[in-house]
Amino acid sequence: MKVESWQGINGKLIHNGQKAIVVKDEQELADQDKLQDRLKQEGKPIDEVRKALIKNTVKRQIKTDPLKISSWFNRHQDSKNAKKTEKLVSDKPTHQYKQIKNEMTFFGESFLEGFLGFYGLEVDNALGRYEHNLHVLETQELGQSEKEYYLATSENGRVKLATDPLPSQQIAEEQLNKFYQREPEETQAEQIQLRTSEDDRKEE
Repeated sequence: MKVESWQGINGKLIHNGQKAIVVKDEQELADQDKLQDRLKQEGKPIDEVRKALIKNTVKRQIKTDPLKISSWFNRHQDSKNAKKTEKLVSDKPTHQYKQIKNEMTFFGESFLEGFLGFYGLEVDNALGRYEHNLHVLETQELGQSEKEYYLATSENGRVKLATDPLPSQQIAEEQLNKFYQREPEETQAEQIQLRTSEDDRKEE
């Protein structure tokens, strides 16, 4: 069994080459028999699970600016619903959705449909950006200490390796920064952004 971790993605993929499961808690990796059983019972095709894992993290990082939602309604010639976006109190989709559901008499069914359409598009766009870009991929045989690092993309859940195995995570990150010609500070800012969105998620 292999363990796979993607840069900026919460959770690890455990797979046997065909089927995979997601593990959220590091401690679960210690019990290989339990993981083997879970893989047999719950395992789904690896590409499908990988795509869902990435999509779930990407979804949580999305912020939906009420102004963007308003312009979405305006582009769809729906000025009445565009005006209602002023009443949205948050830029987090889960909070907005709860607010819309709680105030259904004010927002109405057509607003909810429009909001879900807009949010779906935002998720697809963010997922597309993540899948298109290179990321550090860490792989490891379960129960062994050696890890391998690659620069890779995951389009539709299929891994495309862009490098041979790299000796360390630091070298992989340096290669990634070189490829995108980023300064280390920019990468740190991205890490802080990821950490901030993780903190936001804990609040939800």
